[in-house]
Amino acid sequence: MPLRGSLSPFLRRSGPPPVRRGAKWVPRDGPGSEGWPRGDGKGALMVLSLLRNGPGPDPVPGGGPDAGPDAGTDTFGPGGELTLGVEEELLLVDEADQLVEERRSQGWIARVQELGGPGSGVVSGELFGSEIEFATVVCPDAASAAQHLADLRAALVSAGARAMAVGLHPAAPFGEPRVTHAPRYQYIGDSLAGVLRTPTAALQVHVGLPDAAAAVTAYRALRQQLPVLRALAAGSPYWHGRDSGLASARAAVIASYPRSSLPPVVRSWDEYLALTAAVLAAAEAPDPSFVWWGARIQARLGTVEIRVMDPQPSLATTAGLAALVQGIAAHALEHPVVIDVPGEVLAENDFRAMRHGLETTMADPTGSMRPVREIAAELVDQARTALRPLGADAPLAEVERILANEPEPDRQRRVHATGGMPGLLADLVERTTRGW
Repeated sequence: MPLRGSLSPFLRRSGPPPVRRGAKWVPRDGPGSEGWPRGDGKGALMVLSLLRNGPGPDPVPGGGPDAGPDAGTDTFGPGGELTLGVEEELLLVDEADQLVEERRSQGWIARVQELGGPGSGVVSGELFGSEIEFATVVCPDAASAAQHLADLRAALVSAGARAMAVGLHPAAPFGEPRVTHAPRYQYIGDSLAGVLRTPTAALQVHVGLPDAAAAVTAYRALRQQLPVLRALAAGSPYWHGRDSGLASARAAVIASYPRSSLPPVVRSWDEYLALTAAVLAAAEAPDPSFVWWGARIQARLGTVEIRVMDPQPSLATTAGLAALVQGIAAHALEHPVVIDVPGEVLAENDFRAMRHGLETTMADPTGSMRPVREIAAELVDQARTALRPLGADAPLAEVERILANEPEPDRQRRVHATGGMPGLLADLVERTTRGW
């Protein structure tokens, strides 16, 4: 039931996270709340220079599309009108469906770079030596982004490589992350140490926005739907050769990384910059690419990036999820969020998504506990209305299929029950290779 009160229990003013008093959420007062950036941006200038000057160690060269000489910019570069870019991370495996060594994966990556061509996107290694990443070109819609990924997967097959689209390798041993030998990734590996206990892979979606104000508007809307997106994309129930009991074991691993939580509430570009700068200063991290929140604004790309989703064997599913992200952002530009769910409540929603996937309830922005499927179906309707004028709504039908059919974690458990771990690994490779 909704909490009592004439306003939503989650409605907050700018300032520190609210606390619950009686039946309402109210702004937090008292010690510890002074000096942090507020929604009007006052105080932000005190720490903006950290972004310009690069706090902590010297910037780390090399590795990954989110690194670069301008990664510390505080200038938002226009990213387009609701354009899309998708990054897909795949785990590379050998003939026995076990993770390959870096030397072999680098050979495959080089070959895919030759075969794939620049027309579909960028092919690169990632943090883990047994991983490949595809980053599409800028696309008008999710269908075209998925087609570019299909072309890149086809190049991977032509190179003789094998891959699986899954958040964690279901049978990888504990404590063998095999970090890529590149300066950036070695820096991350050294700083995180034993936290990097198994390779992870993700599906990341970028939505291009025309200016910083629009980016903050989209960020606020996407932030509070991250648990729903995680539930829809959850597909990594196994880790270290056993059932984790979770819908997304990857989410549990990522939760132990620093600066990888659900993102904070911000209401202006100055506030986002100031908070990011303060986090980087506290972490002594080189640049904003080391902030790994579940949603973040990429100033140099002009995008809001969503980072909570497991990769999908089916490219149709990838297209549906990307379209939903695009549609949530498009809807927000017409109907901006006025209710910000407190971080503590959002974290509870997110745990439920990690644990149960679609088979649970969550608190919606009014405080009502509702089935995740019901909330997701409502988001699909809003996204369809927003995307239909752009001719970009067709992939949303796949999200409806997800809601109506067997969830991915249940499917993997069913395959494992009949074919054991070898059967599950083979199924993941086969579906990733097939793509559609």
